[in-house]
Amino acid sequence: MAAAALLAWAGAAEASGPVVAWGNSRATPPRSVDGTAAGTAQAIAAGAFSLHSCAIQAGTGAVVCWGYNGYGQAVPPASVDGTSGTASAIAAGGYHTCAIQSGAGAVVCWGEFVHVDDLGNVVIGPDVKPPALVDGTNGTASAIAAGGYHACAIQAGTGAVVCWGGSDSGQATPPASVDGTAGTASAIAAGVLHSCAIRAATGAVVCWGDNTFGEVMPPASVNGTAGTASAIAAGNDFSCAIRGSTGAVVCWGLNAVGQATPPASVNGTAGTASAIAAGALHACAIQAGSGGVVCWGDDSFGQSTPPASVNGTAGTASAIAAGALHSCAIQAGTGAVVCWGSNTYGDVPPPASVAGTAATASAIAAGAGHSCAIQTGTGAVACWGVWGVADYGQATVPASVDGTEGTASAISAGGYHSCAIQAGSGKVVCWGNNSYHQATPGALVDGSLGTASAISAGGIHTCAIQAGTGAVVCWGYKTHHGENAPPASVDGTAGTASAIAAGYNFSCAIQSGSGAVVCWGDNSYGQAKPPPSVNGTAGTASAIAAGGLDSCAIQAGSGKVVCWGYKAHHGKDTPPASVNGSMGTARAIAAGYYFSCAIQAASGAVVCWGDDSSGQATAPPSLDGTGGAADAIAAGLGYSLAIRQVPEPAAPVIGAAAVGTIAGLARRRRIVARERAAGH
Repeated sequence: MAAAALLAWAGAAEASGPVVAWGNSRATPPRSVDGTAAGTAQAIAAGAFSLHSCAIQAGTGAVVCWGYNGYGQAVPPASVDGTSGTASAIAAGGYHTCAIQSGAGAVVCWGEFVHVDDLGNVVIGPDVKPPALVDGTNGTASAIAAGGYHACAIQAGTGAVVCWGGSDSGQATPPASVDGTAGTASAIAAGVLHSCAIRAATGAVVCWGDNTFGEVMPPASVNGTAGTASAIAAGNDFSCAIRGSTGAVVCWGLNAVGQATPPASVNGTAGTASAIAAGALHACAIQAGSGGVVCWGDDSFGQSTPPASVNGTAGTASAIAAGALHSCAIQAGTGAVVCWGSNTYGDVPPPASVAGTAATASAIAAGAGHSCAIQTGTGAVACWGVWGVADYGQATVPASVDGTEGTASAISAGGYHSCAIQAGSGKVVCWGNNSYHQATPGALVDGSLGTASAISAGGIHTCAIQAGTGAVVCWGYKTHHGENAPPASVDGTAGTASAIAAGYNFSCAIQSGSGAVVCWGDNSYGQAKPPPSVNGTAGTASAIAAGGLDSCAIQAGSGKVVCWGYKAHHGKDTPPASVNGSMGTARAIAAGYYFSCAIQAASGAVVCWGDDSSGQATAPPSLDGTGGAADAIAAGLGYSLAIRQVPEPAAPVIGAAAVGTIAGLARRRRIVARERAAGH
């Protein structure tokens, strides 16, 4: 990339290797671009009230989780993540996860028991730690289930059901028929406020807990009166089972959206089932014989529409799990995890370690709160993260560049929008917030009357360099600052540009031929007034970066970093000696909001300066020259990204889709609210 822009709002950098992030946690890249080794799964879990998913990696037995992690439920401990131990079984609850440790048989849980009380208050507790009867102290477990804010296990050896956590509806108080007093269990399931088990001796289904919608009243066909069950599942306020004698799926409880009405393909009319899973308002099963996944109930987020890869059309499944608003399956034959439904919390795209894929990135971009990358080899764009609740679709990549219908040769992330140059056609494609038309490229670069050779997305405007002419073209918000009105010296009238950088509400470019830095737009802090050392008077530039209120450039010839703009905040525009020419120089530069980063020319080490309140200006050892170096750098709002140097990069492999956004707690509360409202 010749003199490409590395920006706060549009930080894009090119190389080839795994993406490394530091600073604010929203920067965490998906495994489709972080270089993680590929792998498949032997077990999966997605609880009925859960917006996270977990799997046990085939071969290693390591637990891998992804999705919402507000209470640590998606970060398995060392005892089961492969560091000091692995798992043989996994269960995902509301805001907690539990697993059975391989070999030891001890139950291990992480996250928190969380619920919303009658006044709308978020209540944390009791302790998620499993009791001594199953944690290896006085006993172990053979099966595990995680509910809304409780968990249950079957004690190994005795077969007794043991539950812990919230039991305000009696959901964590198993009856004598399965607690070892008058009987034991062979299978266990936990819903939000109820639990179910299959009695070991009789095969009859027994349920306990909240019975508002009849969810703990199994019908005669599975309660031992007229039949028994071979499998059990508990959803929000409904339950399902597979009849032991016929294989037919039977459901009971709330049926507001058809979640308790299994279709003919699995209810015994036209087919039966071999596995069952219940989510918040939907259920899924694997059809016996065909192996195809069949789902029913709420499909608002596509959670009841399994893809061709597992629905029998182009593939089948060996295991199934249903979450609050999403579903997952393990593809038969390949062992790859496939998920579908809502991706609000990044719960749908499984990581490469269980999706059967792994890859690295060739380009990265850091925006106000989201990031994007171009996958090495495939050219597919992957985006992840979101700032606060401002989700305008900036991390939802369109088919034209996500590898479905097309790929990208360049990527840029702005305030709440993203833009890319489509590979092959050269046309600019943008998505996300379009309030000021910043995501609507003009005819001069959208393929109608011209294409682009470089792209940069700013706060609420975007600029590109037109292919062929070299003229700078901008669109989006335009105030009296004129941030989308490039001067004649670079707009093709009296000159063109070789590099472009769009900051918050200003832009900069390097003039073709002369190498002089030219800036325009807001100059309240001097960010649009490049100094003589790079404006052509006493020197020129080889690279340019525009941040929130500052700009930086690498001086041509000397390689030293020069910055200008808002000097009063955190010393952001004062590059350290290691890159300012005193003790070292730079070969790449990125400007974030109140901080900047550069790659040192000689060592490849990442050097950052300025605001470090989120750790964004403290590069990790894998990049700071201590334990590794970088080939590309990008800076966003409170976080940084880099593509780490890989001495001998492996051949690229197509990776999974990017992890989507992580949102707050409020949306999850509405799941129960909607369910309750449907019953009145």
